Amino acid sequence: QIGVGHFSRVFKVLKRIDGCLYAVKHSTRKLHLDSERRKAMMEVQALAALGFHENVVGYYCSWFENEQLYIQLKLCDHSLSKKSSLKVSEREILVIMHQVAKALQFVHDKGIAHLDVKPDNIYIKNGVCKLGDFGCATRLDKSLPVEEGDARYMPQEILNEDYEHLDKVDIFSLGVTVYELIRGSPLTESRNQSLNIKEGKLPLLPGHS
Repeated sequence: QIGVGHFSRVFKVLKRIDGCLYAVKHSTRKLHLDSERRKAMMEVQALAALGFHENVVGYYCSWFENEQLYIQLKLCDHSLSKKSSLKVSEREILVIMHQVAKALQFVHDKGIAHLDVKPDNIYIKNGVCKLGDFGCATRLDKSLPVEEGDARYMPQEILNEDYEHLDKVDIFSLGVTVYELIRGSPLTESRNQSLNIKEGKLPLLPGHS
């Protein structure tokens, strides 16, 4: 096991046919109802619609087994959350921001909003950032239900159920992610800190322009 979330676990697996290592994500609870399966399949539909991009985690296939959804993905080295507790140079932060911004532009051009951009969902493979975990993804045209991700990285508008500009939600979340990397420490669950970030009341961070 290499990762765990609220609704899924991720394992590193060896595929016997090609001898390659992959990441396989599967739901932690059984999906008995058709409505539950349709909701879980939204992630697969988003990944399939996106296709290949160097800054998006690669998708290979998916299947249901024992009423659980399995998704086979490109295996990455680690997530960006490992860097959120380390000192990251300004140059490195600019590279990360540029690569994730390219991923978001690609995703938005396909008519999709990610809605859960944060260090945990940005992965590194051979030094390249890749946006992953599309479990909250939806359509920009709001033709599908909206389920926001981690509230610490969300703007106040979406928490107030204002879904008019879903692409800008992802940009805001990227900004909060960059702020966390510059801080050199993970965001807490503090309500005051969260409100200050959403209102743009950020303290100056020495050593960064």
